[in-house]
Amino acid sequence: MLVKDYITKDFAPAKIGQTAGHALGLIDQFNLTHIPVLEGLEFAGNLSKEILEENEASIRLSELKDSFENFFIDEKASLLDAVQVYHNHTSNILPILNQTHHYMGMLMLDDVISGLSSMPLIIEPGSIMIVEIPQKKLSFSEISNIVESNNAKIIGMFVTAYQGENVRVALKLVSENLTSVGETFERFDYKVVYKFFNDEKEELMKERFEQLMKYLNI
Repeated sequence: MLVKDYITKDFAPAKIGQTAGHALGLIDQFNLTHIPVLEGLEFAGNLSKEILEENEASIRLSELKDSFENFFIDEKASLLDAVQVYHNHTSNILPILNQTHHYMGMLMLDDVISGLSSMPLIIEPGSIMIVEIPQKKLSFSEISNIVESNNAKIIGMFVTAYQGENVRVALKLVSENLTSVGETFERFDYKVVYKFFNDEKEELMKERFEQLMKYLNI
C-alpha cells in the first residue's frame, strides 16, 4: 500500500511561467481542488482553485508565489500517510516527490480510496465493535486475548478517537457469539460504545447502522 504504486503520470502539472487561466483550465478539466506548479523539475508549490479564480486569467503563476501551499507526499510513504495530508489541506490531489524534491507524479484521492477499500479490513465480512478504555490501561494484547478467549477472530483493529483520558478502539471481528465478546469486554472494565451485528438484545439492524454512521460522522 505504498504511494509509489499509485502514481498518476498522465497529468501534466502547471509551470511557473504559465498563466492563472491555463492552470484554472486544468483544474476544471480534471475536477481538482489544487494544481501543483513546477519550476523546472522542482516542485514550487500548489495553487488552490479559489486563489486562481480570485486573480486575472492573464497573471503569471510566478506572481502568485505568496499563495503557494507547500504540501506533498514522499514516494516511499504509505496510503495511510496520504490520507492525513489530504485531510490537513482539504485537497483531492497530492504531488509525489522523490528524495531530491523532484516531481514524480500525482496521487489522486479516488485512487487512495480504491487502494484502501481493497484492504481485508474493509472487504472481509465481519462485525464492528467500538470499545473505550482509559489510555493508561490500553493494551492491544489484552484486547486480542479477550476476543480470542471467546473463539473470535480479529480482522482489524485501530484507534478511532481520544476522549479526554479515554481512548476508543474499533474492532472488526468474526465470531459466532459476538454477544459474549462484548460481555467479556465489560467484565474487564471496557465500555462497549457501539456494536454493529446481529444481536437479539439490540434494536433493529437499521437503527444500529444509523447509530454507527452518526458516530463516525459519515
